[in-house]
Amino acid sequence: MKKGKLRFLGLLGMIGFAGLFTGNYGLFGFFGFFAFFGPAFKQQDELLQLNLRRAAMNAFAVSMVTLVLAMVIVSIYKSFQAAVIFLALVFALQILTFTFSLMYYERKGAGYNE
Repeated sequence: MKKGKLRFLGLLGMIGFAGLFTGNYGLFGFFGFFAFFGPAFKQQDELLQLNLRRAAMNAFAVSMVTLVLAMVIVSIYKSFQAAVIFLALVFALQILTFTFSLMYYERKGAGYNE
C-alpha cells in the first residue's frame, strides 16, 4: 500500500502543544491538523491524487484572491495589526478551502469527467 504525503500535514498539529507552554491559546487551532493523519490508513490511489490536486488548486485560488485584497487593504490603512490579521485570515481560509474541497471531492467521487 502506497502512503501519501498528506499525512505529513498532521505534524502541524504539534504546534498546538506550544499553546500549552506559551499561554497563547490561539495555537490550539493547530490541533485540527491531527485529522490529516486519518488518510494515512486509507488506500492512496489515482482518484485521491486527482482530488488532492483539485482541492489544492481551489486553496491556491482562494489564497491569491485574499492575498491581493489583503495587500490593498493593508496598503490603504498602513497598519501592522491589519497585516497580522490578514495573514492569519489568508492562512485559515486556504486551509479550510483545501480541507472542505477535499472532503467534498472525496464524498462525491469526482473524476475526470467534470
